Amino acid sequence: VAGEMLPIKTGDVLFIPAGADYPHQIINTSQAPLKYLSISTRETPEVCEYPDSGKYQAMVSVQGTRVFTANQRTTENLDYWDGEP
Repeated sequence: VAGEMLPIKTGDVLFIPAGADYPHQIINTSQAPLKYLSISTRETPEVCEYPDSGKYQAMVSVQGTRVFTANQRTTENLDYWDGEP
């Protein structure tokens, strides 16, 4: 979390705030299978930031069905009027 490797043990509960200040990923460094439960608000639209790779993902769902997904690098941006007359 935020550049620091933290061990996760059986029974641990984790909360990681959203945003670029708290990049996170789970890495299983043991030989045993890792099982975890991830809970989300699943609110739509959802935007995920990937600061280590300079990307983001935007997703929109309607009644539980994903209707739009966009993956893009943060350095690539179209002007709103791009391609418009």
